[in-house]
Formats: sequence, C-alpha cells, structure tokens
Amino acid sequence: MAIHFSLRRKLLIGTIVVQLIVLVVLMLAAQRVIHRSLVTEVSSGAVITEQLLGSSLAPLIAAKDVAALREITEDTVRATGLAYLDVAGLDGRSIARAGDLPAIEPPARFDPQTPRPSAHDGVFHFGAPIRLSGQDYGRVAFGMTVKAAAAERDLLMQLALFGAAGLAASLLLQLLLTGVLTNGLTRMSRAAEQVGAGRFDIDLPVQGQDEIAALSGALNRMSSALAERVRALEDSELRQRSMIEAMAEGLVVQDAHDRILLCNEAAPCILGMTRNQLLGLDSMDPRWHAVTRDGQPFEPQNHPSMAALRTGKPQRGVLMGVHKNDGTLAWISINSEPLVRSGESAPYATVTTFDDITPLIEAEERLLQLNSDLEQRVAQRTADLAQALDLAESASRAKSEFLSRMSHELRTPLNAILGFAQILRLRGTTLAPSEREQQVQQIETAGWHLLELINEVLDLARIESGAMTVSREPVLLQALVADCVQMVQPAARAMTVELVDQVASAPQVQVTRPPELNQVITNLLSNGVKYNRRGGRVTLTVRAVDPAWVELAVEDTGRGFSDAQLRNLYQPFNRLGADTTQVEGAGIGLVITKRLTELMGGSLELVTVEGRGSVFTLRLRHAGEPADAPATVPTPPPAAPPARPKLVLYIEDNPSNVELLRGVLSLRPGLQLIDAGDGLSGLALAHERLPDLIVVDIALPGMDGYQVCGHLRAHPDFATRPIIALSANAMQADIQKGRAAGFDAYLTKPLDVPVILAQIDQLLQRSAA
Repeated sequence: MAIHFSLRRKLLIGTIVVQLIVLVVLMLAAQRVIHRSLVTEVSSGAVITEQLLGSSLAPLIAAKDVAALREITEDTVRATGLAYLDVAGLDGRSIARAGDLPAIEPPARFDPQTPRPSAHDGVFHFGAPIRLSGQDYGRVAFGMTVKAAAAERDLLMQLALFGAAGLAASLLLQLLLTGVLTNGLTRMSRAAEQVGAGRFDIDLPVQGQDEIAALSGALNRMSSALAERVRALEDSELRQRSMIEAMAEGLVVQDAHDRILLCNEAAPCILGMTRNQLLGLDSMDPRWHAVTRDGQPFEPQNHPSMAALRTGKPQRGVLMGVHKNDGTLAWISINSEPLVRSGESAPYATVTTFDDITPLIEAEERLLQLNSDLEQRVAQRTADLAQALDLAESASRAKSEFLSRMSHELRTPLNAILGFAQILRLRGTTLAPSEREQQVQQIETAGWHLLELINEVLDLARIESGAMTVSREPVLLQALVADCVQMVQPAARAMTVELVDQVASAPQVQVTRPPELNQVITNLLSNGVKYNRRGGRVTLTVRAVDPAWVELAVEDTGRGFSDAQLRNLYQPFNRLGADTTQVEGAGIGLVITKRLTELMGGSLELVTVEGRGSVFTLRLRHAGEPADAPATVPTPPPAAPPARPKLVLYIEDNPSNVELLRGVLSLRPGLQLIDAGDGLSGLALAHERLPDLIVVDIALPGMDGYQVCGHLRAHPDFATRPIIALSANAMQADIQKGRAAGFDAYLTKPLDVPVILAQIDQLLQRSAA
C-alpha cells in the first residue's frame, strides 16, 4: 500500500535528511541557507496564493455566488494547508472564511520586496486585495504555518558542529526539493493569470494527491464553472439584446449626464435618424425642436429621462412632439425608468422607451376638427331651420292673409255676377234695354276680373313649381307696347291717369319675346295706373343699351315705395299696405312679372322715391334688325248662312256648359248643335250623324277627351274633320298634350265668345275648302 505524504511532511523530511547529511559540515552555512530558503518559499507561496485567490475569487464575488465562494475557500484551506482563509467584500464585511482565524489583524498587503515576514504563534499572516482586470472586488486574509521551519532551526543549531560538508549537501538537496515543489505552483500561477485575463480554457495536470494536485484540480473546476457562467451570461445578454432589437418601440439607455449610450433599431427609425447619429446625443438636442401638445417648447426639466434622473421616479406616458430631419413632426409617447445600484439612492442611468403615436394624434385632431365642423354645421342647420321656420311661419301668415284677401277678391266679382244675374232673372223683360245692357256689361266685367285673379294664381303656381317654360320669338316692341297700352287705357281713363307712350315715336326695335312678355308689360302699366294719383301720369320710354340689350322704362307719378316696402317687394301675396285701400289685387302681379322676366333671361330693376313715384326698368335682349310690321289680318265676317246648317257635336257631361255653347252658337244662324253626355255615346252619335265639327270636353266620365279624339282620328271619316278641345284644364302642359292628341284647337274655359266663334268659323271654312 502506497503511502502519500503531504507537502508539509515532504518539506520536513527533506529538511531533516539534508541537515543529517550536512550536519557535520558547514552547519552554520546550512542553517543560513535553509532559513533563507524558508523565507523565500513562504514569500513566493504567499505571492502565488494571493494571485490564485484573486483570480479565483473575484469572478465569484462579482457574480455574488456566495455558495461557490465558500466551497472554494474551504477547498483551498484543506488543499494548501493554510492556517486560515478569510474573504471580505469592498465594505469590509466577511463573505466566506475557513480555518482558525487569528486574534491579530493581518496586514492589508504583502510586499515581497520588504524585509522578511515575521511569524506570530508559528503562523505567517498575509492580507491582500482581490483584484481582477484592474478592478477591486474585496480583500483576502490568510495564514501560513511555520512549525516545520522552527524545528529545522533547532536541529541546525544542535548540528551546527557537523561542519561545512553537511551544510553544502543540505543546501543542494533543499534546492532540488524546492524546485520540485514550485513547479506545480508556477503552473497554477500562470493558469490564474489566464483566468484573470478572461481565458477559461485551462487544464492543469493533476499528479498525485498532494496539495498542489488538489489545488490544480480546484483551479480546473473553478475555470470550468466560470466558463459556464460566462457563457450563460453571454447567452442571457444575447437574448435580451435580441428582445430589445425586436421591439417595435424605441429604446435608449442614457447615462447620468443624459447622453444616449445604446439604443435599439426602432429608436433611430422613429426619430428619423441613423444609429450613429443618435448615439451620444442628449434628450434635449436642439435639432429635434421638442414641443408640447399645444406647440410650446418642451422644458428640459420636464423631459422624462431627466425627470427620472432628478427624482428617481419612473415617468409614464409623456407626450412630446419632435421634428425629424425631413421637417415632419412626429408625436411620441415616452416612458422612462431610472436605474439604481444596490445600496445607492441616486440613479446612475435611465432606460427610456417611446412609441410613435402620430397617426393616433392626427386621427384625434381630425376627429376634433370633424366634431367642430359638425357642431358648426349643426349650429348652421339649426339657424337655417329657425330661418326656414320663420319663413314658413311668414309664408303661412302670408298664405292666410292671401286666402282672406282672395276670398274678398273672388267674392267681389262673384257678387256682381250673381247679383246682376238674379236681377235679370227676376225682372226679365221689365228691364229697359239700356239698363239690361249695363247689367250684362257688369256681369261680363266681373267675370273677366275673376278669371284674371285665377290666372294670376295659376301662373304663380306654375312658376314656383318650375312647370312654366317660355318660348322666344322676335316681335316689334312698338306694336307690342301699343297693344298693352290699349288694354290698360280704360283703367287709366277711369283713374284720370295719362298714358304717355314715347316708345311709339322711337326707332323700330325688335326684341325676343315669349308670349308672356305681353303679361309683363301689361302688369307694369296696370300697377302704374292703379297705384297712381288722380291726374297723374305713366310714361313709357325705350333705349338701346348696347347691340345686345334694350331697356323699356315704365315711370309713374304715384306714391313710390318706402324702405320697409322694398324689403318685401317681391314677396308673394304681400300687397305692401294696399289691402287697406280701394285698389283691387291679390299681391302677386309684381311677383309674377319679376319671375317671368327672369325666365325670359332679362332683368327688372326699380328706382323709387317715396311720395314721388317709381321707375320700373325692363331689360330685354335685342333680336337683331327690326322686321317689317306685320300686316293687319282683319277678322273675317261671319260666314253667310249655308243652304244646309252645319252640324256641331258637343261631347260634354255638364248640361250648363252645353246650354252655354248652344247660346254662343245661336249667334251663327247656320250652325246646329247636337250633344252627348259621355265619350262612348259621343262616339256613337258622331258615327251616326257625321257632324261638320266636334267640340270635346277633356274631363269626361269613363273615357276622357284625349281618348275620344284618338278614336275619332283613327277612323277615315274623322281623319281630317275639325275637332276642338274645350276644357277647364288651362296649363301649358295640358294644351301641348291636347295638340299632340290630334285636336285642331285647344280652348280653355271660361269661354271667350269672340275667340271661339272665330275659331269655329276658321275651321269650318278650312274644312269646306
């Protein structure tokens, strides 16, 4: 069985052997050499032990691995034979210890250049800082026993007499033994230096089971553990960096001076910079022009990272606007977290994250703008509705007033019609011819006035609904004005108002006139007469403005208009105070005049002085060179009574209308009237009697007048036979529809007796030809 000796025993045995050999010779020299060797060995061991302990313990202290630190401390004491080993941190507190601690304080630092160390109670005491890569991590204290050295000194003193020969032999053997013992320590010292430099791939040879072998094995295990931990730290750092780089948010780490030390890839992208441009900048770099939400400059003390450094508190959700290099403004939401070392209160750095929320801010601003616009539109709509309500109420009042006035206006002519009709019926032939003629004239005048009121209301309805259209044809203005003056002349004579027609003496002018132009000029003349003073004057003048336009002015010497009346001048059914006078009217004639003028493409302007009169100027488009005046077509005299009476068929369901037409045709002795009460019987009677002319009402029961005309025109006997429509449907669309259905003429009710007689005479003559 092999016997294994410890390093201490090997040194003791070697020393005794050497001293026994050289005891006889050179004892005093041997004593000196052995003592010097002992001091050198202790000093060298202390230096090596210090380096090994610093290299092996510093990483464990940095990693705060107390368990491993204590294990290494105990293994080191057991393996090296140290009397004790005490490891303390930078604060001086012990972290790990092993062995018997001394009662004295070991020196803070051992220096091999100083005089030889001294022992206390047989132990050399050493103290040294734990340092790795130039950085202190704590301090270590250890003791080395010297009991063997003391024994050797005693033996040398006892053997001092043996002589110089024994001393020389002892010195030689001691040198050989020291070399053997220090080879392993040298290898460990070099390995410790590699570990201190960050190289952990060491593999020291382990020979035997002595302390050097144990220490080499411990150093191998320590380097493997450190390599494993360093790889784990590198893997962890790589994972964290990958996670940081993968973040969509920007992340920067800033030091205590607010300078950016590192950042992820998203940070410069959000700020419109490169990574190199961003690193080294501070939070308030002037190129960003940081602003608050209201556009004010961002104060440095309010920046999240600086506030976190100042207060040591996290900053959350701070909104900031920054200007990128391209000039655009980006809105970012910032969170900043202070970093504080263990045991300290002041932050040494900050970690700041930020996210680009520009789309959210812009969407919020658009939403605010939309809300503002909506509020404005609602307010405008409310105002419009209020105005519309006022207009509706005003229109309703005007309508009510109009109905009241129309009731009066309609009842007045109806009163004359019905009253004189009853007188004629009751008194019969007892009336004198002149008296009867006067009453009949009153009935006719009232009837035409009633028709004029109805036509004005219908015209306004057609204009307001957009159903009225105008056709344009050239006409001589002088002739047109002369006709209108002639129509208004009776009313002017009744009012003793003088009509001065200066248009008749002016050069001939041709204007573009729709049929409604007669109504426009007549309305202006009629108003000039009705609202004039007795003995006043109405003057008509004309002038050419330019080659394209002609102006016709109607000037009166009436009462004029006030400012209040001018504001409501063209309001329907508003008579501007005339409803309290004896002047008849519905308050829509001037409105119709204005609208018809605009439909013709012209304009109507008013210049007035209250109490002195008004001038209405009608602007008309010039039609070119004046045409020859149309030849007067004399009204044909009544046809001579033929040998055989002409047969006229009247299809009408209203007996009163039949009797009225019968009375009209009695003015033509050569005409005989037959009638039918509906469309079917009318068709049968027409085929049976083959009348010379057919008059058809439109609103017939069962089959209307358009269908009756269509059936008649489809038969050869009536393809060219004259057919007249006589209807109360007086709209322009009704007239056009009647002509399209095949009627030769479309006459409206109430009857204008001369017109219908002239139309019948003309159609019968054309048919006979």
